[in-house]
Amino acid sequence: MLKLNELKKNIHLLNTVEWDLNPAVAVGRHLEWGAGWAADKYRARGSADESVYFTINTWEKIPYIVLVKRNGFDMEEMARFRMPLELEKKFLDSIGYHKGIYELDTEIKNWLRTTLNSH
Repeated sequence: MLKLNELKKNIHLLNTVEWDLNPAVAVGRHLEWGAGWAADKYRARGSADESVYFTINTWEKIPYIVLVKRNGFDMEEMARFRMPLELEKKFLDSIGYHKGIYELDTEIKNWLRTTLNSH
């Protein structure tokens, strides 16, 4: 699994990131093939279609930003790292410290894109 500095150097992987894809739509895209409630115009047609996107995982004591690659029924964590503490606190305050998988908010997404030179 990649750390933030390693991910920053992996231009090929960064070029595959769908910055506006959130976890609910990604699951709908790949696991709810017949449902359509969360599917978007890029609905997966089979297990070979891939999506790469960021999430925030708050299930552990420390929240992590996770880069996920999803295809078919498979999901792989490609990178995992912490965000700056001030962003972490603001984010946790905004979600009431609930556990779950969340999409990046605008401030965290902007920090991440700047940090990764991915504009």
